Amino acid sequence: MNDLKYDDRVLRYLKRIYREERRSFAFRGGSQREFEKWSATARPRLRELVGLDVIAGTARGHRIQARLEEPLEEAGYTRYKGHIQTEPGVEIPFWLLRPKGGGPHPLGIFPHGHSDNGMDSYAGIIKEGEIAERNRREDREVAVQAVRRGFVAIAPNTRGFKPFDIPDLTGRHGNRNCRSQLLHCLLAGRTPVGERVWDMMRIIDWARDQPYIDAGRILVMGNSGGGVVTIYTSALDTRVTVAVPSCSFCPYVGRGGLIHHCDCNAIPGILSFGNIHDVAGLIAPRHLCIVNGRQDKLFPPDEVERAARSLSRIYRAAGVPDRFSHRWGDGGHRFYEDLMWPFIEPAMT
Repeated sequence: MNDLKYDDRVLRYLKRIYREERRSFAFRGGSQREFEKWSATARPRLRELVGLDVIAGTARGHRIQARLEEPLEEAGYTRYKGHIQTEPGVEIPFWLLRPKGGGPHPLGIFPHGHSDNGMDSYAGIIKEGEIAERNRREDREVAVQAVRRGFVAIAPNTRGFKPFDIPDLTGRHGNRNCRSQLLHCLLAGRTPVGERVWDMMRIIDWARDQPYIDAGRILVMGNSGGGVVTIYTSALDTRVTVAVPSCSFCPYVGRGGLIHHCDCNAIPGILSFGNIHDVAGLIAPRHLCIVNGRQDKLFPPDEVERAARSLSRIYRAAGVPDRFSHRWGDGGHRFYEDLMWPFIEPAMT
């Protein structure tokens, strides 16, 4: 991918339409006071851009409904299949893993990326076969990792993937259900990212009412598209105390004009707002650990480093440089248990 290049005509066009001075909410300050003023105005604008205000309008008066099926005992914890209706007619399934003991326990929410078995993979449901071996080899059973560390872990379905997806019935959208979701969302003034963030926020609403959950300690962590959901959820919902996006942090458009993220992660007009580091900067002053893989073919390391430096400057301006960490794994597009949890556990105390 690093060898792919646009010709000069295309690059001139892209440079003109993506001019940085047009990014109205890019953080350009250097002090804590400037950071606080910026975040107070940038967060509502980001909420508007991703379509949360539109979703809230169509869901006005809706009461969250959730139910848990019969528990299943696992080694050291209890597993429940859950279902939550986040807006009218939208029921999102999830796995809830609860440690032994009364709690209250910290909460971990783990949105998955592009996969129709993502929530099962995260919750350790797949026991045998090639997918199970990959999940264990690449540290993908993050909900199990969390419950063994004393968290109540929720692994929800990410909207746009089975079972809650919008099939591409005609094949006009590349036979990709997430792209079908994108087009339907755009016609309604929504975005897939906004719908996914909405679901995570409603899960937090429900979870905070459970007596065995400590509402003051909330982790959100996901890989790939789940990392994108992690960034936006944590930027927009200040109840999240620790965010760990894995293999998902990279500028929206590289210096060579290439777009690094999937279609369904696109936010119309986002580069008139800022870049990925400006969105992630809204997580400050809360704890943020970004993890990338050096062999990840989707995100060029030099582009990732460039965005991470800009994000580090925002955390310094917020007065909490020690609450941000960017870490590299030696492998590819995966989780890195040995890098994530040493950051998470002290940040949750």
